[in-house]
Amino acid sequence: MRSLLTTIYFLAARLLRQPRYMSRRCRVALNSRIELGCVLVDTVVGPYTYLGASVHLNTTRVGNYCSIAAGAKVGGMEHSWWWGSTSPRISAKNIHGRTTEIEDDVWVGSNAVIRQGVKVGRGAVIGAGAVVLADVAPYSIVAGVPAKLIRQRFADDLVRQVEATRFWEQTPRRARALLDAIDFPDTPVT
Repeated sequence: MRSLLTTIYFLAARLLRQPRYMSRRCRVALNSRIELGCVLVDTVVGPYTYLGASVHLNTTRVGNYCSIAAGAKVGGMEHSWWWGSTSPRISAKNIHGRTTEIEDDVWVGSNAVIRQGVKVGRGAVIGAGAVVLADVAPYSIVAGVPAKLIRQRFADDLVRQVEATRFWEQTPRRARALLDAIDFPDTPVT
């Protein structure tokens, strides 16, 4: 009985905290946070993930511990620019239904656009306003229009240490403890 009451409490708290986002055919982890104005269609959002205001996710799988800033647009139909008309009302050539995958611990900056069917690897960073047209390698930083590799977040040995923790499968307290045990640089590498 207690677990049922706990579940009801968390559901009620979530509905009160996140009253204005539209969701169709979606699964969103209860401990994720979704700000106002988000639109989710045929999307899965993993635990401990944050979606800023007015994020649009269409046919997207988002991993754990991701941060997607306000205004980002991910997935969605692509119009048939190569055919006689781009209108979905008369063209059956539009491309839709390809799943966009954002793996665990990805940060997507404000107003970034990620094309449908793209895979963004674990730990990647997408710069604000970037237009991502191709897959993004794990632990890389991309920015620009179209998005290009800026650099890797960490050296290979540090990536191996982070990957070995599998922190994205843990609670925040345990994840923090695992990452605190790694010797990261004190300041960002430029």
